Amino acid sequence: MDDSTILLGVAAAPVITAIVQVLKPVLPTRFEPLVSLLFGVIWNVGFTVGTDEFGRATVFLGIVTGLAASGLYSGIQSVRTIATRTE
Repeated sequence: MDDSTILLGVAAAPVITAIVQVLKPVLPTRFEPLVSLLFGVIWNVGFTVGTDEFGRATVFLGIVTGLAASGLYSGIQSVRTIATRTE
């Protein structure tokens, strides 16, 4: 994986955050981190499918990008809220 692919993947975090912000009125709060993660993987896989750079590293970069977009802390906080409601 070359540097331009990594830069393009990491640069997606603000774009993904903006997309999730636009979807907030129709998206339950507890699904926001999951949607960010999904968009991160889709973004990175979408740019590398059909190239020599597609692989596990691309999916991992997508996960990292999605977590960066959602904010790892806010994602954990949402999961904790769901867990305490079900107990």
